[in-house]
Amino acid sequence: MRIISGERRGHKFDGPEDKVTRPTSDMVRESIFNILFDRPEGRVVYDLFAGAGGLGLEALSRGGTHAVFVERDRRNAALIRRNVNTLKFNGRAGVLVADAYSWAKTFVPLDSEPVLVMLDPPYKDFDEKPAKILELVKSLVDRLPNDSTIVVESDRDHRDVILPEPDLWDIRRYGGTQVAIRDVVRESLEGETS
Repeated sequence: MRIISGERRGHKFDGPEDKVTRPTSDMVRESIFNILFDRPEGRVVYDLFAGAGGLGLEALSRGGTHAVFVERDRRNAALIRRNVNTLKFNGRAGVLVADAYSWAKTFVPLDSEPVLVMLDPPYKDFDEKPAKILELVKSLVDRLPNDSTIVVESDRDHRDVILPEPDLWDIRRYGGTQVAIRDVVRESLEGETS
């Protein structure tokens, strides 16, 4: 695997050794970041269901200030730590060995600065746990600071099942992969009295 653009452009990193973890392809990763344009710059990035960490590592290369990788599998968490070291992102990344569904329930933003959240759940979860994915995505939409961005990668069109307010998402298709992106915009509270 390789970093596509930014400060570590062209640098290689290791993919998963198991046959279960499915990393985001270079083509899909490049397409996602072309849409995101400069959104990673200056933001904290959360890479949920991180696998080998490709999405978060790419975001760091493109100007993300810090990345938090949430990955349940200990072998993949160790792989992410190795990749962080290989790409010299030490000090800019943290790896949490945790279930992303449980983590999202307790997530509280550190401050009001916008963040970038990237979710790439196992494709089987879209069939087996669609309500959990919807709950996770809705929880993040409700809690993220204004102007934050959420990216959800899936295997096919699940918009009516896993995306709250599906019309607010920019949905793109790349072969066997669908990407849904949403900027979190809160209504202004100006003019309201308490």
